[in-house]
Amino acid sequence: MDMSVCLTYMLKFQTNISSSVPCPPGWIRCPSGRRCIPPSFVCDGIVQCGDVSEERICGNNTAETPTNIALQSTEHTVAKSKLKSWFLRRKKPGSGTDRWGSQVHRIAVALHLADSSTFSPGNRTGEEIRYELAMQLLHRLGKNKRMSSQELALYIHSLLVACMDPKDFYGDDLVRELRRRVEAGGNYTNPFLILALCNAGDTMTARDVERVTAAYDSQHRPFWTDYQALSSMALSCISSRSGVSVDERTLRDMLQELKRRQFRNGTVDNFRTTALVTQALFIHDSYKKDFDLDSAMKVLTDGLNGSQSLLDAYYALPVLSRKGLLNVTSGHCRKEPVPEEEALQKALDVTGETMTVMYSVWMGEEINVGRTWRLRMNVNSTIYNAIETVAKIDNRQKVEYNVVDGKPYVAALNGKEDDPEMGMFWFVYLKTLSSDKDPKIVEESPVDIKLQPNQEIILWYKRGPWSGQNLMQKTVTSP
Repeated sequence: MDMSVCLTYMLKFQTNISSSVPCPPGWIRCPSGRRCIPPSFVCDGIVQCGDVSEERICGNNTAETPTNIALQSTEHTVAKSKLKSWFLRRKKPGSGTDRWGSQVHRIAVALHLADSSTFSPGNRTGEEIRYELAMQLLHRLGKNKRMSSQELALYIHSLLVACMDPKDFYGDDLVRELRRRVEAGGNYTNPFLILALCNAGDTMTARDVERVTAAYDSQHRPFWTDYQALSSMALSCISSRSGVSVDERTLRDMLQELKRRQFRNGTVDNFRTTALVTQALFIHDSYKKDFDLDSAMKVLTDGLNGSQSLLDAYYALPVLSRKGLLNVTSGHCRKEPVPEEEALQKALDVTGETMTVMYSVWMGEEINVGRTWRLRMNVNSTIYNAIETVAKIDNRQKVEYNVVDGKPYVAALNGKEDDPEMGMFWFVYLKTLSSDKDPKIVEESPVDIKLQPNQEIILWYKRGPWSGQNLMQKTVTSP
């Protein structure tokens, strides 16, 4: 730009302008938004922008000058958009129930922290992720192999952002289960578990503070900086969201130590750790002193131009929105968490007039309850419709039928078959939820019994009187 053009711009943009008028190339907008100035005017000791001065945030913190904010804003927005698109492209085509993959819990959290609208009402992507989360977690909870505490914490985080209640997931209190495991653990506790409990609103204790600080102090090897960042976020959560006393000097010392890990090029150990430490340093705006945020952000934006792992992207995407795992809450949700049956309603094509029923699986004479579901069913639905609905939600609940006189009767569930030698068979019972009366056995086929509101359907594997009818039966698999 020649001098005459520059002077013209200076004369033009020293007056009040509309926010819709773009600044000249390379120029920046004043904090008030009413003027544009050349970058050289920033922090030159002369106030150019009026009441909200471009000189007010100078000093040693060059990372937060208006020049850098303006120049970086577009870069970070573009990088965030590209990374969010990268996550969305991971969805497999088709109509299956495993389109987002085994890391759907992390995808849910990353997308929410990048854009809080993902799980707002009517967002199709959010509805799909919420549905898949519910089904995947049901499958994982039902496996014989116990889910790790770390994986349980990941699911708790994802349920929070997806507006499902981890304290009442199909009758299971996952937060209480994670707390039980933490209390039963040994001397070392992964600080991520404490962070998840705190984010979920569990009652924090002085022992939790000890666990977090011990986890921070026990990490000495360089690649364990990740745990120290998680420890800092967990301690900050306890400090800000509970009545437990926390020595703020301890938290400041933790954050200060993290800053010392930064190399001259802005990296902290590696790409992933840089992202996680930067998340931690958003606490109390700690990055503003003794930390080169510009360089750290450049490490992340440059690194995202190449290939990245899902874990790298999961930690980096929130940073581009100035957020971190400490921002995982359900505060953006409606006052009441979305009931699971509502979350699944669209995916299961439940439309029109509906009613609520319960569906339970009982095992043995001692009534070992396998699982209970709360279902929203169409009016005029049958017991068979409810059984098949649960099979859609959880494929471990797939039922096999004996066909007698052209009508199906339950004969097996998830491989557990009627066993004549042992005298164990599958029976269907019904009871009214508000009644104290014992459930009544259903002798008709499930297709012949229409449901009533507030009924509980019980699929019960037990010993019982048998009619002795010797009928020709054919075993078929439910569609």
